[in-house]
Amino acid sequence: MSVIGDNIRKNRLKNNLTTRDLAQKIGVSHTAVNKFEKGLLSPNKQMIRKMARIFKVKTQKLVLDTSTLVDIKNIEFREEERITKKNKELIEYIAKEELEKYSNLLEYFPKERFPSFDTAKYREVISSYEDIEEKAASIRKKLGAGEKAVFGMTELLENNGLIIIFAESVEGFSAQEGYIQDKYLFVTLRKEKTEEAQRYLLASELARIVLEINDPALNTEDVNNEFASSFLMSRELIIKDIGERRKKISFYELEELRKKYRLPEIVIIKRLRQLKIISEAEKIRLYNYVKDKSGESDDGTEIKHEKSDKYKKIVIEAVLEKYIDYKKGAKFLNMLEKIF
Repeated sequence: MSVIGDNIRKNRLKNNLTTRDLAQKIGVSHTAVNKFEKGLLSPNKQMIRKMARIFKVKTQKLVLDTSTLVDIKNIEFREEERITKKNKELIEYIAKEELEKYSNLLEYFPKERFPSFDTAKYREVISSYEDIEEKAASIRKKLGAGEKAVFGMTELLENNGLIIIFAESVEGFSAQEGYIQDKYLFVTLRKEKTEEAQRYLLASELARIVLEINDPALNTEDVNNEFASSFLMSRELIIKDIGERRKKISFYELEELRKKYRLPEIVIIKRLRQLKIISEAEKIRLYNYVKDKSGESDDGTEIKHEKSDKYKKIVIEAVLEKYIDYKKGAKFLNMLEKIF
């Protein structure tokens, strides 16, 4: 596979396009696109410019060797056995594109301005499932999350030095972590369809980063998921909302809990059972209710998606502090100077 062909394939997949989709947009057959990607046929300059516009990248991104992008190290994937080699390469390509911008931008700042996420500072040891509640509360405090329900997980973690990148759905992928410049910790996460699911994935990824599980008998995924629930819905808050023991929870109450904590109802139900607020029979009844209504339309509740705006904030600060001029700031944000 040629450099250009590999870049075309990665950008096509990044934009959720099939070979037929791309072929239709640039006016060639899907066979031609397949040959472009395999290096059997070279697209002309006009074709490269067309594809660059479709992918919203500069033409250099299609013709240059992407291995020259910023170096990322100590890469780890979740559920690694489910990710194909090609999809791993795609995720790393997406991460490198975003991290290259961060790396170039951070060069303008004093080194102490943006400390990296300090995993040692937040590290907690889990010896049993009973430890999770206490450790989640400890990490909430260390992160400055306060006692209320945690809404902006992205902002909270970014404020503590973590770089977060969201990637469109790639089969078998949920999360990846690594370092740039041997210093800055980053995570690449699957972009979920709802804010609720995104927040939960972020919290479980936090567990993966900061928890040290020293009992091999404990299931890592179960620990991470239980931590996510404990972190986002503290025992004290839940009990304050609905009490220590309940025979039944109304569907109205369940919906209100979803709106308050902004988490999937299944996660909330599981959390209520975990805290022994409800019985196993009531958990099943509520599960069945959620399953039955899963095909219903949205209730109109406005939910804002978890998204990262750290990069934009850093660019604006760089301009205001005169580390870079307006023209360069606009270039970093890929926008016209007059709009910036």
